[in-house]
Amino acid sequence: MKVRAGVDIGGTKVRIGLVGETGELLLLVDKIAMSKFERGDELMLVIANTIKAQMAKYPDYELIGVGVGAPGPLNDTHDSVMETPNTPVIQNYPLVARLQAHFDVTVKMNNDANVFVLGEAISGAGKGEAFVYGITLGTGYGHGFVWDGRILSGAHGTATEYGLAPYNDGTFEDYACGPALERNYESISGESRTGLQIFKLAQSGNANALAAWSLLGRSVGHSLVYVTHLLDPGIIVVGGSLAAGFEFFIDSLREVVDAHLFENQKGKLRIERAELGDAAPVIGSALLIS
Repeated sequence: MKVRAGVDIGGTKVRIGLVGETGELLLLVDKIAMSKFERGDELMLVIANTIKAQMAKYPDYELIGVGVGAPGPLNDTHDSVMETPNTPVIQNYPLVARLQAHFDVTVKMNNDANVFVLGEAISGAGKGEAFVYGITLGTGYGHGFVWDGRILSGAHGTATEYGLAPYNDGTFEDYACGPALERNYESISGESRTGLQIFKLAQSGNANALAAWSLLGRSVGHSLVYVTHLLDPGIIVVGGSLAAGFEFFIDSLREVVDAHLFENQKGKLRIERAELGDAAPVIGSALLIS
């Protein structure tokens, strides 16, 4: 059976899995802590050895390639990671070449948000849709677009790096992320709380917490209005850690987006929470290998 390895490199952890020919997740390895590594080459060695160890357990599997999702921005050929302060071990690092040295099969890389959307498009909430836009709401605000199973990368590899677009007195990311939720709550209540605390308060019906989530949803909605006009997706998939509070912000998000849809989009655009969790970027990374 031909399989692909998918590698999702995050700021605090790495997830590795094996994926079948139609995008089905065959196995997902326990998280590997990024704090273990001081150098990129050490990380590449552990990733390679982990993949090889899993392959050795299944003699019927044939590895046909390794796909990697990494925090951007990447260079325009998608073989090196550029400025990425949250993952300094691979900052300005020729990741594809260094990992390729451990394998005799193809290694490819793309932005972490892009591979999240690819995973959801093929195997998750966007399955069956031709035009899938995805966002990740967490420490930052990631975006990606997949049409007919292909990632839109653009001429220079930076398509949909949209979180940093100007908005109000900053960028969309400043208003659509975990720190923004905390600022919303503090401005409404006069009290400081963590994102998790605000989530739990909203679960209990706290009015200030619900208002903070609603304000977040409006900011996300304003950013997505431009997406619906430029790209006309069939579905927008919402992932990232803040997607846990989807029920608390989807109404305000939809209110803003729906008010600006064209007539032939109304009632048709789906906005759904991601389905695959941690598996989405692993599956999407593996699917970089055709």
